Amino acid sequence: MTIRYIDHVLIAVPDLDAAAEQYRKLGFHVTAGGTHPDRGTANRLVVLEDGYLELIAVHDRTAAWPELVRHLDQNGPGLFTFAFGSSDLDADVARFRSRNAEGITSLQAEEPQEGELVTSGAKRRGWRSSRVSGGERVNPFLIQHDSIDEEKRLKLFGDHPPQSHPLGYGRIERLEVVFPSLEEGEAYFRDGYGLSRVGEQSVCPSRQGDRIFFPLAQGQLEVIAPNSPDSPLNDFVSQRKYGVRGVVLTVPDLDGAASYLAGQGIRITRSPISGAVQIDPADALGARLVLVKE
Repeated sequence: MTIRYIDHVLIAVPDLDAAAEQYRKLGFHVTAGGTHPDRGTANRLVVLEDGYLELIAVHDRTAAWPELVRHLDQNGPGLFTFAFGSSDLDADVARFRSRNAEGITSLQAEEPQEGELVTSGAKRRGWRSSRVSGGERVNPFLIQHDSIDEEKRLKLFGDHPPQSHPLGYGRIERLEVVFPSLEEGEAYFRDGYGLSRVGEQSVCPSRQGDRIFFPLAQGQLEVIAPNSPDSPLNDFVSQRKYGVRGVVLTVPDLDGAASYLAGQGIRITRSPISGAVQIDPADALGARLVLVKE
């Protein structure tokens, strides 16, 4: 398997400048980003130790990814989807297609496409990606960049040298991915993407959900499904069917993070058990961000 890690998470926003300013209040360093030629979109990035968050906006509805346009129209700003990083995209696409041909999954990896971003300073970085079709909603896609490790990280910063985050954000610890049932979620990633879960099923009392975990070389997936009519996950399922609902990020000091965010006027809640900090989605342009100690 060459699907190795969570590469990045896409956060759909209506206005990039306003989104960048808001995310700076959350203690992130936000890059100047760039535009995707002939794709109808532009972005700003939050570059982390492993992976990144992509604030993405549509500037040409006729050229942009139709699902992204539809997401903004129907759901407003917030978490859209995410990308799995691949070290051999062609091999991963071939394995995906083999599982589809054998009837193991209804998901289908599409033909890899070349992608490019151009910064305002005319710097370029490229990648190849394969979107995944089938199912009922937008699926995580596969991506392989034209560089790796530190060279890739430097390219992500674009026109300016790397900068640290004021709040000390480290990496994407895990993604919360919600499904109507745990069986559906496990089959989706096992049969479609070839991933393997670890450990036994457990219960999250605060979300009234059953969950399992899929570890990756960088980060992990928490697949969770509501187990009660009163579960807060039910609203997501009724609106989105399935998809990424939350991003868990590491910080060095939870008390310091809480104090910093409060000083910026950001509304938060704290877990009475772990001390994790959850940012009010209304203050993160619809994205559910949870901070844990690194």
